[in-house]
This record gives sequence, structure tokens and C-alpha cells, in this order.
Amino acid sequence: MKERDWIDRYIRPLVRASGADQLRDDVALLSSKAGTIVTMDTLVEGRHFLSSDPLNTVGQKLVRMNVSDIHAKGALPKEALLSVAWPKDRDEGDFAALMAGMSEDIATFGIDLIGGDTVSTDGPLVLTLTLTGECLGEAPIRRAGGVAEGAKLWLSGPVGGGVLGLKAALNGGDDKDIQRYRCPDISNREHAKRLSSKALASIDISDGLLLDTLALAEANGGGAQIDLDQVWLYRPSENVDEVLEQVTGGDDYQIVIATQPDITFDPQYFRPFGQFTSQPGLALVLNGTPIPLPEKLGFEHE
Repeated sequence: MKERDWIDRYIRPLVRASGADQLRDDVALLSSKAGTIVTMDTLVEGRHFLSSDPLNTVGQKLVRMNVSDIHAKGALPKEALLSVAWPKDRDEGDFAALMAGMSEDIATFGIDLIGGDTVSTDGPLVLTLTLTGECLGEAPIRRAGGVAEGAKLWLSGPVGGGVLGLKAALNGGDDKDIQRYRCPDISNREHAKRLSSKALASIDISDGLLLDTLALAEANGGGAQIDLDQVWLYRPSENVDEVLEQVTGGDDYQIVIATQPDITFDPQYFRPFGQFTSQPGLALVLNGTPIPLPEKLGFEHE
């Protein structure tokens, strides 16, 4: 059973708070303080990062994947809680490296670490970060935002670096690609500022552009047409298979937003790649030619 099915069957029935938005989003709105949202992500060694990955980059990745969720809602990160399940066979030098990476990115993104928990384990390294954010507008930009047919879809940065970098790390390859997988480039405060005033709906891209864009469309009761030749790719290509590999890979941590058709952006922040449709599902087009959907749209958690 997929992760989403577990959530639907066992966790969603427990959710009562209106700020949780029925768990349809990556963040929740805290009822105790207006405009404050919270998110949480976990990294498991061997599942979300390789045992051979330098721990300073693992620390940075943990911070960045949470910051991306906050930025995607039109908010800026504020305070964090850190949970560490530390393997008994790892030494102090490893822990120092992990904390050095986290320290660097916590400072970069202006985050205050306010607490957490550490435990010892016989299993793999497990890291969890809970991060709050302060909305730049009155409320977060949700996945479900009343998006209508013809709304434009925009992407905040290149996708494909995660999957190509992972392949390079596993098989030997370009150091730049490997670094992109280990320490992903993500959105910044300018992305959050611009989308907070223009986006109808938004989603953080972590499981693949196609899969997450479909999730955004379904949250608004429709579908999407994606122009593959317009997608902002880490490695531009005219080869359909190479393009599909990059739009179905995970670990990119960019943002997709939907806006009214007449909205524009500076292309250094957002680039258009498709539009919302009333017809459910995804339609892929490459240079005007329909492309069959790949068997797998993205990374599905099992």
C-alpha cells in the first residue's frame, strides 16, 4: 500500500483542526498564531540519502527540503525543532559534520533552532526537522486555490538534477551532478515573495514534476497540460526519454504555482510550462505533438 493510502485510511480520520486542511497540503496553519505555518520532513539513511553521502550535505538537504515547503506557501522560515536517531556505530566526527552542514543552512535561511530530541539506535540514521514559517500574505497559498481552466502553470527552477545526480553518485559521474543531488538548489525568499501575491495555488516539487503537478491539479478538481519543450530542465534535451527521466525524478525541491492567465514573472524566478485543464489527468505535449504518459509519473512512497 502506498504512503498516501496509509494516510487516507489511518491518519486523515484523526485530523480535526481546520488549519490542517484535511492533510491535503505540505504545511498546516497553526491555530494559535495567525499567519504561522508548520511543516515536517524526515530523512532515513539508505532510503532518502546514501550511507556514503557526506553528512554535512545530509544536514543541508534536511534543512532545504523543509524550507522549500515553507517558501512554496508564500512564507519565510522561522523556527525549527530537530530530532536525531543516531546510530551507535557512528562517531563524534560524523555528528560534527552533520551539525556543520545544518548550521550553515540554518544561518543562510535565517532559522532559529529552538529544541528537539536525540536518541541512540541500532538502525540507520534518521533525521526529522519541524519548521515553522511566517506567511508574507494573510494566509498560506494552498494546493487547492479555486484554479480554473486556462490558469498558467509556472516552475521556480530546473528539475532533473536530483535523479541525474543520484545516478552519478551510484555509478560514478560528474561531481557537479552528484553535488546537485546531495545538496539541492532550492527556491529563495524572492520566490516566496512573488508567489505570495500572484499564485492561486502552489505545491513543492519533491516527488517529480509530473506527479506533483498532477496532485496540484487534482486538488483543484481538474487536470493539466504540460508542454515538455517549455519545462525548465537541469539538462535540456530533445530526446523524449531524457526529458521524461528528468520530469519524473524526485529530489528537486522546486515550486509549481498556478496563476491567472495574464500574470507574468521575471524568468529568473518563474517560467511557464503548461496550463490547468477541466479534463482530469495529465496531457503531455512536446513541440506540438502529444506524448504518451510514462508508466511512472514520479517517486511513490511505499
